[in-house]
Amino acid sequence: MAAPRIGIIANTQKPEAPEVLTGLRTAFARLQIQCLLEADTAALLGDQRGVAMEELASRVDILVLLGGDGTILHLAKQLGSRVKPIAAINIGTLGFLTLGTADQLDEIAAQLANRHFRTSHRSVIRVRTFLNDRLVEEAHALNEVSFNRGPVTRLVKIELRINGDFVTRYGSDGLIIATPTGSTAYSLSAGGPIIEPGAGVLLITPVCPHSLSSRPLVVSDRSRIEISAPAQRDEVYFTLDGQGSRAITPDHRFEIQRADFDVPLVTSMQSNFFQVLRQKLDWSGSND
Repeated sequence: MAAPRIGIIANTQKPEAPEVLTGLRTAFARLQIQCLLEADTAALLGDQRGVAMEELASRVDILVLLGGDGTILHLAKQLGSRVKPIAAINIGTLGFLTLGTADQLDEIAAQLANRHFRTSHRSVIRVRTFLNDRLVEEAHALNEVSFNRGPVTRLVKIELRINGDFVTRYGSDGLIIATPTGSTAYSLSAGGPIIEPGAGVLLITPVCPHSLSSRPLVVSDRSRIEISAPAQRDEVYFTLDGQGSRAITPDHRFEIQRADFDVPLVTSMQSNFFQVLRQKLDWSGSND
């Protein structure tokens, strides 16, 4: 089987990126694999032969990403359905979604060169924004979409409908709609459950609800979730994957469903989701 074509993208804001990038190219060169670099990534090394992101994705089999989970989220949103399998090397913080770390470059290069890895297909949510019932925007998120209060500490009101049926009006600090991948992100810190990545569900988690009966809700990912915010004293803000927060009005309505494409993440043959949880969440206990 031929070696895969490799494209490399670095988070250029990370001070370690040039050093890790140099080491990774060296590791692939030892295996006689030439890599194609994204334009800004190549510029880190003074190389002018890099190509635009969209062209890179069309010319390679695997995208090797230098960064943390946030860099993966940004890339997945930028490429959308054009995304290729992402093998991420963590030079960020938490790294729930990454394949390995910067001290494993030779091992990672060998795994990719020999196609010795798994691919975990992560569901994406599509968010359609309506203003006065007119579609004004369509966007995607890998982790979650959230609706939150602004700097004022009062509760906000958020209405939830599922498949056209009214469910409830939350009085809370906010509401999160998350994918299984996003269950270990913002939703987890708000008290939501951890969901296995392959589960065909979406997670609805209220943030600090006023009523103790308001609990996280798990629904089929075939559901159509509708969110609106009635007229109220304070503004409600809308955010995708923790980025680009903006205020909404009572005239806005949001439809949230599973997108028609997934994001393929490259994972190690030697680890699984539960091992990652034990490591990242510092779980203890015997396996006897």
